[in-house]
Amino acid sequence: MGLDLAPYLARQDIAGVHHLIRYLWAVECLADLAPRSVLDVACGAGYGTHAIAQRFPRARVLGIDYDEQAVRLARENYRLGNLEFRRGDVMRWGDTIGPERVHCVVTFDTIEHVPHREVMLQNLVEHLHDDGTVLLSTPCGRDENNLSPEWEAHRIEYSARSLYDFLRRYFRTVSRPEEPHFPHAGVFDRLKGTGVNYWLKLNPVVCRQPVRIDNPYG
Repeated sequence: MGLDLAPYLARQDIAGVHHLIRYLWAVECLADLAPRSVLDVACGAGYGTHAIAQRFPRARVLGIDYDEQAVRLARENYRLGNLEFRRGDVMRWGDTIGPERVHCVVTFDTIEHVPHREVMLQNLVEHLHDDGTVLLSTPCGRDENNLSPEWEAHRIEYSARSLYDFLRRYFRTVSRPEEPHFPHAGVFDRLKGTGVNYWLKLNPVVCRQPVRIDNPYG
């Protein structure tokens, strides 16, 4: 149904609204950053990646997904000179994504699917510029980690405490939507009075200042 919220809201399509509004938020955040390169991890059908590439024609935008069919559909449906879709695995970054560092990573509802989340975060840090930014979301807000989510594709659903602790091990700055100056929180105000709620509790987050360590093993 495109990138307009209205038809999704009319159908009370909660999943559709949640997926779309995060990309609308990401586009506004990226406008502040003026990135030269953007990586969309788990881009799915590619609509959000395309929206980013369309808004920032001077940026190199790469969408990666583990699902070959999703990548094929994205390539068929969205074509721009600065946009590329590729099958990629965040746990085998060097082999499937490439060695280059990027200025911004967008990764929405990804980390809960990954069997080795520490490898994913390590790869993000290693392939992000020092002044780079990660825009991340994952189901969050429970009092305790849920290690047996109802949806079997989820490996974990974090408590806010656990997720914040985990992310701070990899980024010196983690900006939360509960903070007064969270960037472009007003995007989510579009949902007020629509009957579709979005719980802004550590979801999404803005991660900056990747933590680098001196590693004797290279």
